[in-house]
Amino acid sequence: MLLKTSFRLHQAWPYLFIIGILSFLFYGTGYDRNWSFWADQELTLGYNGLLINSGLNQEYIDHPGFFSIHLIALLLKVGNLLGLSDIQTIAQFNQAPSMFDAMRYLVLSARHAALLSTIALVCGAYFISNKIFKSISTALLIAFLAFVSNGVFYHFTATRTEPIAFLFLMLALYYFIASYQQIALRPYCLLQICLICFFCAALNKAQILVLAPFYFCWATYFIPSNKLTPKERSIKYSDALLAALSYASLIAFYSTQSVGLGFLFNITLVSFFNLLIAGIALKIVRSNPYLAIAVFNVCYVIAFLVVEFVSSQINLGISIFGNIADPLSMARFLKGPESALITSSSSSKGLQSFLTFIVSPLVETFGKFSSPTLLIAFCVGYLIYYRKTIALKEWWFAGFTFASFYIVNLVNKIRYLDNPHYRIFSEFFLFTFALLLIYKMPQRVQKRTLGILIFLTLLANLVPYTHYYNWLIRKGDYPYCRQGPFYEQMNVKKIMLECAKSSPQK
Repeated sequence: MLLKTSFRLHQAWPYLFIIGILSFLFYGTGYDRNWSFWADQELTLGYNGLLINSGLNQEYIDHPGFFSIHLIALLLKVGNLLGLSDIQTIAQFNQAPSMFDAMRYLVLSARHAALLSTIALVCGAYFISNKIFKSISTALLIAFLAFVSNGVFYHFTATRTEPIAFLFLMLALYYFIASYQQIALRPYCLLQICLICFFCAALNKAQILVLAPFYFCWATYFIPSNKLTPKERSIKYSDALLAALSYASLIAFYSTQSVGLGFLFNITLVSFFNLLIAGIALKIVRSNPYLAIAVFNVCYVIAFLVVEFVSSQINLGISIFGNIADPLSMARFLKGPESALITSSSSSKGLQSFLTFIVSPLVETFGKFSSPTLLIAFCVGYLIYYRKTIALKEWWFAGFTFASFYIVNLVNKIRYLDNPHYRIFSEFFLFTFALLLIYKMPQRVQKRTLGILIFLTLLANLVPYTHYYNWLIRKGDYPYCRQGPFYEQMNVKKIMLECAKSSPQK
């Protein structure tokens, strides 16, 4: 019994250590100050949490943020249960003696959701790293390198919907790869879980659908060739017909969900997945590609319907799958100079905007020292120094990694040129490739390299007066009373009366 307890503590202490460090940083910095610093997002999510607790449907449908909103709604209920506040519904919010105090409480509740999602991300990085590197100390270093990286660290300082979407996406990739390392019926179960996680990710951030091809192509690198060779199946015309029917049925299904460019996008996405699945089936010599396509398409439709049904039932029977069924409907949220790229312009100003857009990922990466700059420098330096020992497959993967980082970064900039909250999606490719190279090193060198990368990333992010430092301590101002946001169910008159008396920070 004592040995079992000791073993469990040996497994659990790294997670407790991560939770302790992140909690200490969260409560030791400015988590509870300047509620209006990111009022546009944190207050939005908190307000929608109030609606959920009031038995109302969420109003935020930009990128649904389904799981983020429900997490905040749960935190509001827990706060009420613990006696921290009476505010858990929109009616209680509107009856609060001070609207500023009520809004501040909403924002602080949302910030705790950011803490929990960051803990999940960092613990997830540790879990996977420990599985691969077989070393607790090395895995902890990798986990903290993930934490201080620009993409993750930003989400520790401000509440957004991206982290939970990213977590579901990573689960989808994990089960996708795992489905090719099993035999019998289990792979189909894992594939089904993968696709359910994929649509859950899209339910929190519909943008995932646009970026999906890059991540699933990345996953194929880790699917070994000829890993499994059960009794080979001869390819029959019936299998080809079954694949064709499943593909046609999936296209017909999407024809009921989207129209125009949205429908064309869905055809492209489904066609990509079908080609990818067929290619993998041929690569691992596991079964004929037609049967693999048919199974995937059936699982795809099931995952779509299951996630839509469950989320709709939770949301009073109202579906919020609009951006998922028709991803290009997100174009209605584009604004500013970036939206001109979609509508196109022949003027010199339009060309200048286009060129600015094209080079913006490069300017952001190399214009100042940051974690992507550091990871690129490390990867390129390693490839050059060990060029004679790098296999052709690794050179191709390196090219794919750098291209994916740039393209995903570029796609994310269609909405905002300055988008630190989206870096979590693009930096993933650099981070994982750097770990692939570090894995080749002796264990002692691995730890030294990770320690240097952590130190330099911290140096870049936490020098006083940098953006990341200011975000961490919430240094700055947001003119809430002049710009809002104000919402349908809020008592706006009461808020404006309070704005006339004092600023939100007093």
